[in-house]
Amino acid sequence: MTEILPIETERLIIRAFRADDAVAFHGWRNDAEVARLTLWDYPYPMERAEAFCHKMASMPPFPEGEFYQLMIEEKATGRAVGDIGIGNGRPEKGAIRVGYSLSRGAQGKGYMTEALRSLLPALVAPLGITHFTADIDVRNPASGRVLERLGFKAGPVHEKRTFVKGEWCDEVDYEVSASALLALVSA
Repeated sequence: MTEILPIETERLIIRAFRADDAVAFHGWRNDAEVARLTLWDYPYPMERAEAFCHKMASMPPFPEGEFYQLMIEEKATGRAVGDIGIGNGRPEKGAIRVGYSLSRGAQGKGYMTEALRSLLPALVAPLGITHFTADIDVRNPASGRVLERLGFKAGPVHEKRTFVKGEWCDEVDYEVSASALLALVSA
């Protein structure tokens, strides 16, 4: 599967993690504002960032039944600015569960839409994907707009679905078929 990586867009490179990504990765994982609407722990220790980056760097890409993280790098600067989690076979075979985050300075620039618009179609044939799913915290409507631009449809709100960082979070599930996504991005 590594033959699909890296993927280049106009402004970004989507690539495998490297062990030396830990400082940048820690930068947004340990940012209270970025972490607020995510499931990861805050504070996020540097040692954990180093271990995670090492694990991802040494893992074969897109293992079935597991999450695999990809790094988003700005072409112009070479800086790592975000990550995308790909859950291959989650929740079932043929499905990919998508999660993502961006550093604060990279938000609001259309980076995530650009990255997912190139990455997700590239996974369909090699992984035998039939559909993509994601869920968001309802307090993060910008994340929902990213998904909607890619043809994802929102399901019902699940009130108090997840308890994280001392509070209940309402979430919305999103889904798009691989064929609908491919048709949208090729139009």
